[in-house]
Amino acid sequence: MRRFCPSCWAENEPRATVCAACGATLDETGKDFVAKMIDAVGHPEPTRAGIAIEVLGQRLREPRAVDALIARLKRRGDFMEITADAARALGAIGDRRAVPALIELLADPDRALVARIAAAEALGTLDDPGASHALKAALAASGLPYRLREAIQQVLAQRDGGS
Repeated sequence: MRRFCPSCWAENEPRATVCAACGATLDETGKDFVAKMIDAVGHPEPTRAGIAIEVLGQRLREPRAVDALIARLKRRGDFMEITADAARALGAIGDRRAVPALIELLADPDRALVARIAAAEALGTLDDPGASHALKAALAASGLPYRLREAIQQVLAQRDGGS
C-alpha cells in the first residue's frame, strides 16, 4: 500500500508519520471529510483526483473546493477528462471566482477539446456577464473547432431561452 503526502504528494512508507520529502505530517485525523477531498483534488493518480472532483463538484457543490478545482483546471499536461471534470465541477458549484480560469481554458487552442467544451458548458451555468461575453467572443473567433462552436451555440441558446 502506498501512502501519499497530502502536502506534496510524495510517496512514503505505509507506517511513516512525517513526509520524507517535505516534512509535513501525514496524520490527517483532525481533518474533516471535505478537507480531505479537497486535498485529493491535487492527487497525482487521476482516478483518485477524479473521484474527489466528482464528489466535491457534482454531489456536494462545495464552495470550499473552488480554489483547488481552479488549480487543477489550470494544470498543463493533465488528463483531459480530469480537466473537463474540474470545469464541470466549477460550473456545478456556481462560484464566480471560476470565471477567469474557465474563460482561459475555453480560449486556449492547445487544450483538449473535451475540456474546452466543458469550460463552455460551465460558463453557461454561471450568472456572470464576463462568462456570457466570453462565450460570444469565442463564437466570433476564427478557427474555432466545429464541436466547440456547436457547444457554445447550444449554451447561449439555453441562456437566452431561459432554460
